[in-house]
Amino acid sequence: MTAWKVWAKRILIAVLLLLAILSFLPLWQTDRWWVRQWDYPRLQVACLLAALMFGLWLLEHRRSRTFWAVTIGSGAALAWQVSHFLAYFPLYPKEVASAANCPTASRVKLLNANVLLTNDRMGPLLQQIERHDPDIVLVLEANDEWVRGLAGLRNRYPYWLAEPVPNTYGMLLLSRLPMNGGIRHLVQPAVPSVRATVTMANGQQFILHGVHPEPPWPGDDSGERDAELVMVGREVRDEGQAAVVLGDLNDVAWSRTSRLFHEVAGTNDPRVGRGFYPTFNAKYPLLRWPLDHLFVSPHFKLVDMAVLPDIGSDHFPVLFSLCLVGDADQRKVSRTAPAGTEAEASQELSKGLQERSEEDRGQ
Repeated sequence: MTAWKVWAKRILIAVLLLLAILSFLPLWQTDRWWVRQWDYPRLQVACLLAALMFGLWLLEHRRSRTFWAVTIGSGAALAWQVSHFLAYFPLYPKEVASAANCPTASRVKLLNANVLLTNDRMGPLLQQIERHDPDIVLVLEANDEWVRGLAGLRNRYPYWLAEPVPNTYGMLLLSRLPMNGGIRHLVQPAVPSVRATVTMANGQQFILHGVHPEPPWPGDDSGERDAELVMVGREVRDEGQAAVVLGDLNDVAWSRTSRLFHEVAGTNDPRVGRGFYPTFNAKYPLLRWPLDHLFVSPHFKLVDMAVLPDIGSDHFPVLFSLCLVGDADQRKVSRTAPAGTEAEASQELSKGLQERSEEDRGQ
């Protein structure tokens, strides 16, 4: 084997081992940001593992023990990665059934747009609103400038809930449908969320939760985000009526936190069995994953969903059209989640509140 092939093989083996370690790293039950970050690029890491394993297969002809050890380890990591996002391929069974025929009065169309605080191009979002005519628009990272820029929509959307702040967590909820609710701060004083009761054209009501918790970043772990999602999930299950959770969760659909949320809330993900629908990062095509979500209680079917064109943000807007089926007040999940789920949720909530307390004390 020539010298360059020897070095190429060594580099491939080293990178494969590193990727295998990073693949399993999120198994560590911790809120550390540098662990939780590896929940996001599972599809990208899986593609790298497959490509590098193929490269090693081409370079290594002796099939040594090292070769087989690296191949088995990398193969296990690849299988582990794929197991997380397999449910988002179209052949997988759907969690949210499709609505073939839905009466107009039972439909609701929602648009979620993280506009990026530094983005001052409001025209592209206004064009998408004009084109798709959603019933409800949730604008994230909204500041005073965005509130002023969208003020012309008040005739079309007479119901507003707004907390414009300059910290990337401002929130603006616009609705054509009658809406009663308010802005809340569940875990962090500077991170708002919204809870509103929406009345549809057929007179039925559902609860809308708009959320945008903090992501795990250097110096800021995921505990507070996870705690907020647990609180919203418990509220959805406790209320038992038709509910929609919409927003930038700063988490991917296949993470442990998202799984826990669904188990706590009893909600379903319309992406399952349909596709990835990545919404972030709009700037880098090879580094994209689904961060903007809509989760629904079993009262809903899906009419359509689509990721919309670039609006100048680092997120793409996403549009969902739902059909409310049956009685919105009928409980369709049990009153309590399984004991193991509740125990895990309580632990996540406790850790998140402790993290919040430590930050308040400046630790």
